[in-house]
Amino acid sequence: MRTIFFLLLLCGSLTGQDTILPVYTGPVPCLTDRPTTDRVDSLIGRVVTNVGIPQLHYYAPVPRASTAKAVMIVPGGGYAVEAWDHEGVDIARTLSARGYHAFVLSHRLPMHLEGDCKSEAALADAQEGMRRVRTLADSLGYASDKVGIMGFSAGGHLSGSASVHSEEVDGVSSRPDFAVLVYPVTLMNREREGHGGSQYNLLGPEPDDEALAYYNLPENVDSLTPPTLLIHASDDTGVPPQNSLAYYRALIDAGVAADMRFYATGGHGFGSARERPGPVSGWLEEVTTWLANQ
Repeated sequence: MRTIFFLLLLCGSLTGQDTILPVYTGPVPCLTDRPTTDRVDSLIGRVVTNVGIPQLHYYAPVPRASTAKAVMIVPGGGYAVEAWDHEGVDIARTLSARGYHAFVLSHRLPMHLEGDCKSEAALADAQEGMRRVRTLADSLGYASDKVGIMGFSAGGHLSGSASVHSEEVDGVSSRPDFAVLVYPVTLMNREREGHGGSQYNLLGPEPDDEALAYYNLPENVDSLTPPTLLIHASDDTGVPPQNSLAYYRALIDAGVAADMRFYATGGHGFGSARERPGPVSGWLEEVTTWLANQ
């Protein structure tokens, strides 16, 4: 079995394709019988519309550039869908070309869940995903203490949630060693100042004070929160820049190493931004420079 696993990894690296790994090696909490579904958007490619079984899609680094670091990428989509190509595969291929071990997380979507699972399943998937990536370090060739997370929009909220709410199972922590949050949702409150759709899909129409406090990320930052880079466009009307600014202030107040890149234009959901005009088109280069120092 081990030989077959490594042959799959080799084939994936030679063809530029991903290798699919399960997030959970044991029972899956909040398991439903809903299948994984997707559609193709003419502008941003594949969009995952429902997730049945959480998965990690692994992109091996280009051998000549390989580093000892891994990044788990969480696409956005308002906790309703996942912008799989635009904020997942495109980013993973860029990072793997720069030598990083890239994993794209396919997590359960709260919009389709009910009860406690609605607010708990996605974070459980992200936490277990981080532990899974960490346990694969020896076999895939990176350091178990150099495993970070990178999320976009609602995926940025999930990545931030994993950063401030960690769990340890069998001695393996889910806390990322570093985080990159790209136009992230960080605020959840009665005023819905972060992103109303993401908050509604995660917490429902009338969340209680405890749930809001738990997922209002700036309130949960402490000295153990990992070093974080925030990326945002000043003209983002989908997820206002205040989300990044509030999280940045909380990081600084807690004594956490924090960095931030703001671009005058770019709007929301720019993905890799390769075809966007202006400085935002180079944001991924900024990220790889930052990652090299983590």
